[in-house]
Amino acid sequence: MKKRIMSVILCFLMICAGSVQTFAAEPNTQVAGAGYFDVIPLMDYIAQAKGNLYIDASGTATVLCSVYGYQGTTTRVEISAKLQQYKNGAWSTIQTFTAESDSHRTSLSETHSVTKGYSYRVQATIKAYSGSSVESRTVTSSSATY
Repeated sequence: MKKRIMSVILCFLMICAGSVQTFAAEPNTQVAGAGYFDVIPLMDYIAQAKGNLYIDASGTATVLCSVYGYQGTTTRVEISAKLQQYKNGAWSTIQTFTAESDSHRTSLSETHSVTKGYSYRVQATIKAYSGSSVESRTVTSSSATY
């Protein structure tokens, strides 16, 4: 009788542990890090938006951004990427880059010289259209110090 009770308790504990593990293994829908960002995949016209900021040893900042809409649904996409500098306790825009396309995707790759001793980031406003309907998302990269 004791073996049967112990077996039932052990089975119950395994079932409980399995369900906790299932909840703990749910994926995070927003992935961010190492200088790039992804749009949360719950949007109607934007499938993915990414951006990167690289600063080389000579102080040239390279801004790379892209947006992918849904082929057959998204009819136009736009990127407005602001290169920002952290100075005196606030982020201020030092350069703005834009790209647009009458398609479901576009990208931009631009450079700008930056001043040593500051942190920089990219804040991009992404717009995707389906006919006259528009969807907008603002995403921010992680900061890079030069």
